[in-house]
Amino acid sequence: MAHRDAQYPKSRRNGVLVDHVRDETIVYDKDRQQAHALNRAAGFVWAQSDGTHSVQDLTGLLATELGTEVDDSVVEYALDELSRAKLLEDAEGVTESSVSRRDVVRRLTLAGAATVALPVVFSVLAPTPAMAASGGQNSQGQNNNNQGQNQQ
Repeated sequence: MAHRDAQYPKSRRNGVLVDHVRDETIVYDKDRQQAHALNRAAGFVWAQSDGTHSVQDLTGLLATELGTEVDDSVVEYALDELSRAKLLEDAEGVTESSVSRRDVVRRLTLAGAATVALPVVFSVLAPTPAMAASGGQNSQGQNNNNQGQNQQ
């Protein structure tokens, strides 16, 4: 049963293309023309956010997946990052309070798991077909890359 409560986050599955490259999950948002690279922790939280798992459930699942101790702040931070990237349904207010990266890193460092468990979402704007076809031309339609010119 799906929950509409903010404590039961749900990842956006419509309008996105998903691929996996090693430990990363690549999510391409067709509507916004943005690509998002999710590291192992963020990708796992995104994949498990199906509207049936609470933040506490996700914390337990992530700890098992990573084989290290994590707390709710790690999952809350991942959800904040996913929400910022518009990869969650009802992205407004997924968690009750925003968690800072500094707080998460501090807690993970104390647990000795900072490099394994820190959720990272890296987003880039994908060029539109028109931008990609431009080939580096300036505003007058001239090629700026010095290719094809006779050089002496």
